[in-house]
Amino acid sequence: MSKGMNQFVLVIYSNALASLILFPVAFFFTRISLMQNCVIIGVRYNSPTLASTLANLIPAFTFLLAVIFRF
Repeated sequence: MSKGMNQFVLVIYSNALASLILFPVAFFFTRISLMQNCVIIGVRYNSPTLASTLANLIPAFTFLLAVIFRF
């Protein structure tokens, strides 16, 4: 191993690169979960019937979006 990069340096570089790539992705998805929390709080202010209906309609909305976008 007299030539080439040290294995420890390679591990540090790869972890640093992965952190730089994944940090913006994690930030974006955290903002999405924040939006989902806002929706849940909004549903809590309505009736329990509406809350249970919306929770049960999520698969139907997913199917409709899949049909619309032809997935």
